[in-house]
Amino acid sequence: MFGFGKKRDKESKKEAAAEAILTEERKEELLRTISLKKEEVNQIAGEEQAKIYEEIGLTFYELGEEDHAMDAFEKSLQAKKSVGDGYKILLKLYNKKRAEAAKVNDEESLQLYLKKMDQMMQVSKDVTRGVR
Repeated sequence: MFGFGKKRDKESKKEAAAEAILTEERKEELLRTISLKKEEVNQIAGEEQAKIYEEIGLTFYELGEEDHAMDAFEKSLQAKKSVGDGYKILLKLYNKKRAEAAKVNDEESLQLYLKKMDQMMQVSKDVTRGVR
């Protein structure tokens, strides 16, 4: 009647479709991209390094390798605080991990991801205020 839950249904269908489209050819292409970006990231620093780590994270996320994606996004934020696509996906992944921890009553992991989400909120505030 009110359409509650419709957005969620559409999002889950999109995610399922995206996973189904990931062919072996595309996986190989993404893995090559990660390999090249990892070589490149070691040769630069600062803002450019942050962009490359974010690209690596986005690629891992597309592959469905969430832990590797989180690691790359965290490195990106360490190199330069920003609130781009990597930030949004990292926050989404932290929230997912927090929910999983809550579901299985893993208090230690729950607290870890709550703390990480608080840190993400601080990054947002810092970026908004122009703090580096």
